[in-house]
Amino acid sequence: MQGLLTEAEFKALKPEEQVQYLAKLDEFTKACKLSAAADEKLPQMDMKTFEEKIKGIMELQIKSMTQADKKHFMFPGIGTDKTMADDLSAEGKWAKTKKFFTALVGGDRQTLGMIHNEVRTKANLSEGVSTAGGFLVPEEFRAEILRLVPLYGVMRANARMIPMASDIAHIPVSNSFNSATWTAEAAQIAQTNVTFGQATLVINKLAAIPQVSNELLQDANVPVIQWLAQVISESFAKEEDNQGFLGTGTPFVGVLSATGVPTSPNTAGTGFACLSYQDLVNATGNIYANALQNAKFYFHRSMIAHIRGLITTAGAPIFGATTNDVAGYPMVNTEILPSFANSGVSTSGTAFGIFGDLGRGMAMGERGGMTMRLSEEATVAGNNLFQQDMVALRVIERVCFAVLLPSAFTRLQC
Repeated sequence: MQGLLTEAEFKALKPEEQVQYLAKLDEFTKACKLSAAADEKLPQMDMKTFEEKIKGIMELQIKSMTQADKKHFMFPGIGTDKTMADDLSAEGKWAKTKKFFTALVGGDRQTLGMIHNEVRTKANLSEGVSTAGGFLVPEEFRAEILRLVPLYGVMRANARMIPMASDIAHIPVSNSFNSATWTAEAAQIAQTNVTFGQATLVINKLAAIPQVSNELLQDANVPVIQWLAQVISESFAKEEDNQGFLGTGTPFVGVLSATGVPTSPNTAGTGFACLSYQDLVNATGNIYANALQNAKFYFHRSMIAHIRGLITTAGAPIFGATTNDVAGYPMVNTEILPSFANSGVSTSGTAFGIFGDLGRGMAMGERGGMTMRLSEEATVAGNNLFQQDMVALRVIERVCFAVLLPSAFTRLQC
């Protein structure tokens, strides 16, 4: 141990220094013994216990992840050409996605049919091998699209998702509940019933056709695939939000047009510019209490900026410049709703925002997988693909929307 004196150095000390040195050495020795005894009492972790500890930590971290995220956590990955269907490594998932695009570009219908059947089987779909309508995309690519959609799609991220086994589904919704009544002793109790309405989900086809050059698609590298996933997810998410919020019946009715949704008009004047803090607070009292727990305000970003800029009569800001909460509820930006520059929001009666719980009041049905088909000879948006050496990817999903509980929302309007 460093710091110990040699015999000669010890003898050179004065007698009182020798006594002090021996006392300190004795204290140090006793402390070492106590520390060793304490270490022996501590539980020793073997390798099995250590592995279980790490496993528990990892399970806790992924507990809140979706099924798609759990399976495709590292999409797309880069590596060797592994093509086994159950290879969930980053390399295997990348190889499978690349294999799909290579077969799509090369017209390899046998490989496309194999991937189509694999996806169909895993998703418990009834459709067989496609011959004209497109091939189901690999789960890896679809997972990437669905991962991106919630970043852009407010409706998909917040509405109640309902997987559908057929094109039409009827969902019972409660319209009213007869009040309880006071009853005299031994008298007949009045019947109390819940009355039900019915919401109908009818699947429709939503499609997007991004155009790319043959050279770009044939490269099939990671940036191209991620770019395609982003283009598709943005186009799908925009139209899903459009129908969920603004739909007028072609093909779906959105929240702003649904019958029975109460309105919260401005109290200080006509037009969005007259919106006051009191109007926002009033809106929170215009839906049922059981829809308040997960309620949110939904506005265009320019409307949110206007709300953040509201000031008191003394000129002080009511909210912070970066606040995301209003009257205790979060604000969510959706580009679909009317902007501050929209001429309609300056007139009386125009709805410009929603407050409520999309998860309780709005259903989004989805049937089957996403299909994709490639064309090199069509004319898309005035572009002759054959002449310009381009290809178009037609991507299709089948979804639907229905307002289940109008009282779970209120429309903010001028």
